[in-house]
Amino acid sequence: MLNGNAVLGRSWILMVVLIFAFGSMRAQTDSTAPSGSSSQPAFGAPVSQPAAPIGASFGSSSGNATLRSDSDIAPAPGANYRVGADDVLAINVWHEPEVSRQVAVRPDGKISLPLIGDVQAVGLTPTELQHELQSHFAKYLNQPDVSVIVVQIRSQRFNVLGQVMRPGAYPFVPPISVIDAIATAGGLREFAKANKIYILRTLSNGQQQRIRIHYKDVLKGKRGSHDILLQNRDTLVVP
Repeated sequence: MLNGNAVLGRSWILMVVLIFAFGSMRAQTDSTAPSGSSSQPAFGAPVSQPAAPIGASFGSSSGNATLRSDSDIAPAPGANYRVGADDVLAINVWHEPEVSRQVAVRPDGKISLPLIGDVQAVGLTPTELQHELQSHFAKYLNQPDVSVIVVQIRSQRFNVLGQVMRPGAYPFVPPISVIDAIATAGGLREFAKANKIYILRTLSNGQQQRIRIHYKDVLKGKRGSHDILLQNRDTLVVP
């Protein structure tokens, strides 16, 4: 029979062997584990942020996302829109990048392009100007294919001033009524005097006409009240 000291000695040896074996198995498991398998990041490791929604931008101070609204996008002109001074046009000639470019209409109503020089643009629709440019380029190019796009409307605009959410100048693409204009400007502020809204319109003789709008009556559809269509260069004033 083994005495007590012998039994105790063997127990210590067995314990040391088990500790060594457990440590070896732990090291082997850690070395074979795939990278990134841990569900929790290490302390101090950077944590990835969720992607922002499409169309969002972040302010440098607050870090809050601000989604772009459709009202920030200028409406496209219709087929009957006529080019005016200061409008910006994109002229593209198919397979001819040397003569394709973006140009602003000069105060004299003309645009300048390589090969053909000055061409009258004011008063023409984009389609009419396209045909005009094709006839000019045909003198130098073989069957030119020209497209004309109004990139920015600067010649025609209306103003909204006073107690609206976003006062300022907006592209005038008719038809635009008073209700449309106020909606484009973000609506009325809390203390706006809705029944004292008026339009300032410059007549052909240079005089200014003041047109009163009973906005609340128009919204309620009261008899005798009616919405008014704006004209180019009109200023809508909301007290």
